[in-house]
Amino acid sequence: MPRPHIAFLSASGRIGRLLRRAERIDGDADAQIIWQFRDHLPDGAKGFLWPDISDPQPLITAQRKTPFAAILVFTGPSQPTRKDDAEGMQAHVSLVDQAITAAALAGVPRVLVASSSAVYGAGKGRAFREEDVLVPINAYGAAKAEMEGLTARCARAEGIEICALRIGNVAGADMLLGNAAAHTEDDPPLDLDIFPDGAGPRRSYIGPQTLLKTLKALSISPRPLPARLNLAATKPVEMNALLDAAQIPWRGRPQSDLAHQNITLDCSALAALCTGVDLETTARSIVAEWAACLEQT
Repeated sequence: MPRPHIAFLSASGRIGRLLRRAERIDGDADAQIIWQFRDHLPDGAKGFLWPDISDPQPLITAQRKTPFAAILVFTGPSQPTRKDDAEGMQAHVSLVDQAITAAALAGVPRVLVASSSAVYGAGKGRAFREEDVLVPINAYGAAKAEMEGLTARCARAEGIEICALRIGNVAGADMLLGNAAAHTEDDPPLDLDIFPDGAGPRRSYIGPQTLLKTLKALSISPRPLPARLNLAATKPVEMNALLDAAQIPWRGRPQSDLAHQNITLDCSALAALCTGVDLETTARSIVAEWAACLEQT
């Protein structure tokens, strides 16, 4: 039986680059990712060119050549944009709108869209659940929340399955480990908030290889997907534990505002859907996945 094919939009983005490296490690036993590029296909890449998402024809052509079981929409602004830039953040809405329109015209039955845990806003003393009210605190979170409203309307209008993935921190695409990757022996230790219990911030993370497996599992799941879904490992990790696992020097900065310590996701619904993926990862295993991807060139 042929393997299902999945289109991934934004292969050159931060997460796209990590996932392409993860695929070299993980392989493509369950499903084959077909990567979308805007400008040119890198040597050896299994992908297709789609320079302008507003033009659906490249996706329609690719779908005729290699029918996709699902499309993963990870598109965003082409230029770095501040998360408090409301106008710039609107690209997260318009690009997803264009991608969903193209997917409907191409006949792709399932669309998974990258949203963010930023839609929830500040911590509330427990892990966020999908049914929680959204109270984003910046333009990025607000744009992602608006985008989710769009996906719900499009699913009804177009008659296709659309799931908004509220993704936590992806190791290597996040601020902490992303900055740590550039750390040298001559640099001072990284400053990290440490709370009265002696721990740093607790966040929901996922390693790139586990993310790749999860996205494949959701894309080809025989079960219907919900309209929105938290996506991260099931156990939050402390940022100091991540830095220790990565052997990155850090120094504590006393912090007493407990509202910022625990900002995490309840990923029980994800675990129930992806029973074949080990989501009970640790700080050590998350860093190991990230380090393995760094070794891929």
